[in-house]
Amino acid sequence: MKKADFIKELADVLMTEADTLKPEVELTSFEAWDSTAVLNLVVLLDEQGVKVDEEKIPDCKTVQDLMDLAGDTLE
Repeated sequence: MKKADFIKELADVLMTEADTLKPEVELTSFEAWDSTAVLNLVVLLDEQGVKVDEEKIPDCKTVQDLMDLAGDTLE
């Protein structure tokens, strides 16, 4: 999965525009960042073949944290 695609899909999960998702943006600044968003993100990543430690997603504080968690699976 390309980073740009990841950001677009994350924007859909957070119900925002992709251009608002800079690496330093705090996930808690989005009202939609909740347990449902975490589950939606897990499903999205799984469907795209991106393997992450699902238990670490709630610990992510920023967009960059999520990208780091996805690691080498993002092109």
